Amino acid sequence: MNFPAIKVPFLGASGFMAIVMLVHMILFANFVVGGPLLAVITEYIGVKKKDERYDLFARHLANMLFVAMVLGPVLGVGIVALNTGLFPKFFTTGARIFFWPLAIEILAFLVEAVFIVTYKYTWDKLRDRKGLHMFFGLLGAVGSWSSMFLINALASFLLTPGKWVQTHSAWDAFFNPSMWPSVTHRAVASLSIASFFMIAYALYMRKREPQPGYAAWALRYAGTWAVVTTALQFVPGVWYLQKLPEAVWKKLLAGELTPYWYGAMLLAGTAVLIVHFTSRSAEKTLRNAGARGLLWLSMVMIVATTMLMGFTRERARKPYLIYGVMYGNQTFVEEAPTTAAQSEGADQGAKIFEDACAPCHPSVGGDAFAATSKYSTDDALKAFLRDPASKGKDMMPPFEGSDTELDQLVQYLRQKAGQ
Repeated sequence: MNFPAIKVPFLGASGFMAIVMLVHMILFANFVVGGPLLAVITEYIGVKKKDERYDLFARHLANMLFVAMVLGPVLGVGIVALNTGLFPKFFTTGARIFFWPLAIEILAFLVEAVFIVTYKYTWDKLRDRKGLHMFFGLLGAVGSWSSMFLINALASFLLTPGKWVQTHSAWDAFFNPSMWPSVTHRAVASLSIASFFMIAYALYMRKREPQPGYAAWALRYAGTWAVVTTALQFVPGVWYLQKLPEAVWKKLLAGELTPYWYGAMLLAGTAVLIVHFTSRSAEKTLRNAGARGLLWLSMVMIVATTMLMGFTRERARKPYLIYGVMYGNQTFVEEAPTTAAQSEGADQGAKIFEDACAPCHPSVGGDAFAATSKYSTDDALKAFLRDPASKGKDMMPPFEGSDTELDQLVQYLRQKAGQ
């Protein structure tokens, strides 16, 4: 059935989905990927050093992971439902190409959930069997990293479909050009996000210390992880850039997205410096309200960095949903954007607009009818619709319908604009 497009006020479908996915990624997905491994490593260090502080830190981290495991899937299911309604053709295409990886990801998520819960609730029962307890935690980490690996393949495919365009091979889609650098970048980023969560934990423990000096120790420990893992993202980040299409990385390094891209790195670098210097003198930092404020600010900076990186990656893909394959209006590049003009009816232009233009207008794409006033002649408007990038609108897909369809669309736009 050809259901009409669902309109999302103000933000539009793309803007709304971007916010939902960024919240899911920042607050839950990255934390649940990086957290289990950080907890197991911390517990292991505690066993080797016979230092109870490491054990307590890991235990509290496991408690936080349990909460994230309860809340995260709610947004995950919401993302699937929203994509089904807002981007049915795009979502169906991705699900068919990545059917088996997505099916396996369900199993990976179950492993992640079962063993993170087991890790949390066997802490006291297995206090004298730390090896088994850490093994459970490690299985939770394997599940979460496997889930991230599988989902990342789909996410990276959207920007670099690579040889799949010619072969239509699921193998080529999965191992697309940017898959390995992007999964490496996400892995390190997940540890960074988890570390910054634990900096917040250290600040929270300032007035709830189980033993004197614990909060300062936790701040130094979490701060070391945050500084190292955030700085390490530079290497896979450069590798990732090298795998992007030339037109994409030019947008990032010398184009309209450059301020956002470099702004994100500046925020991350500033956050690292703040954490480095405040965590080195942790005792003074915890006593000083201004220093604590800077630490909270560094966490805001890391969240903003993650959001900006996600924003630039999505915007760099425009005007496509799948780069070079499917436009933002869910039309495949090799097909005309609509067959509405072939059907019966008086106002074919309205049907063409609904199929080809309405998914992005008037929300994120602006008011298409008001914009027609910029073009004094129909020929000028048609030239723009055929090649929006020539007028600086490279986020907008070109109209690839027939000349007859274009005439009908322009007539409808002029009519709605009152021209």
